[in-house]
Amino acid sequence: MFIYVPYLSFLTSGIGCLFIFFLIYRFGNISKVNWLIGLVLCIVWMEFYMYALTSKHIYQLLFLSRTANVFRAFIPVFLYFYIWTMLNPDKKIATSQLLHFIFPVTLTIVVAPDFLLPNSQKIALLNDYYKQNNILLIRPTGLIPAGIIQPLLINFGLIYGFYNAWLIQNTKKRNGHEFFKINKQIFNWLNLLTISVTLFFVFQLFQYFSLSFNQTYNPLSQIFKCSMVIIFCSYLIITPNVHENMDGCILPQPLMSWNNYLSMEDIYPKLLAAFQKDNLALKIEEIFKTNKCYLDKSCDLTSMANLLEVSPGKLSSNVKLFYGISFVEFINRLRIHYFLSSAKDFDTFTFETCINNSGFKSRSTFYTSFKKYVGINPSAYLKVISK
Repeated sequence: MFIYVPYLSFLTSGIGCLFIFFLIYRFGNISKVNWLIGLVLCIVWMEFYMYALTSKHIYQLLFLSRTANVFRAFIPVFLYFYIWTMLNPDKKIATSQLLHFIFPVTLTIVVAPDFLLPNSQKIALLNDYYKQNNILLIRPTGLIPAGIIQPLLINFGLIYGFYNAWLIQNTKKRNGHEFFKINKQIFNWLNLLTISVTLFFVFQLFQYFSLSFNQTYNPLSQIFKCSMVIIFCSYLIITPNVHENMDGCILPQPLMSWNNYLSMEDIYPKLLAAFQKDNLALKIEEIFKTNKCYLDKSCDLTSMANLLEVSPGKLSSNVKLFYGISFVEFINRLRIHYFLSSAKDFDTFTFETCINNSGFKSRSTFYTSFKKYVGINPSAYLKVISK
């Protein structure tokens, strides 16, 4: 066993933890991302288990013993639900789809007796493992007979991997070239994630063959497996175009036409004709549109109500009356319009700087607001208006 394999497993679990914190920090308000967090959490647990097992620190972490099988069973299901929700952002998960959890939940129940073993028996099993690496294969796992659980889990993962790959390709084929063109970055991300998770199980298959036929652990498979996890975590972190689509990049079919989008003029809130001479409406116009107070990140309903010397409730109801939209939409439309009006600055400043200069507190808030009110993601919209 190569001496650096435990450290690589520990590094992989550490990067996975940082990746989870990144997802929570950047996309904590997007429910679809919870499936991805669950998937990565399972991988983190498995890699930390491998670190403990290969470094022999598992003697001090006996609660980890035999737990990897349970977390491995949930990975394919989390992958399925993450990809399905990304491909169908406007649909709710049907009750029948929860049947995908039958296998991992059932497996958790039937292997539970191994978790309840006294520490003395766990230690004895570990001692046997270090003498003969394939001992865990030839010993029953909970209520499951010997030699069944590993191939069962690996095949389960591979089947779901291929199914998810088919799901992505079928969605792309069904919706046509324009659909794929708009969502190319997120399709690349979903394909990379699916390939990485499928290869994760392929490398486990190699490990299984090595243990079955050579009675020894294959460190190369673990190295490749860890590398795949690091690659897909890194890809998402360093690819901003994927970030803007974490709430689901697939657009409703009516929006797929390049000519069917809000123009910059439509985005800009307009005072309704009936209130062109209303004193409060004119004050709102001056403060928000002339003075551009919305560029201040602290601009909110309460602070603007104080500035106008009215109650927050009155300001909110009057904005709705004067412009036909909510206060939040009013502010965000002004910020989006300012961002698009600054397109000439994109060559001078970074995308992030232009977002911050437009008054948005974060990139994720900008992306969510843009897609909600404009109906298309920012990068696709910029391509449209550049034509």
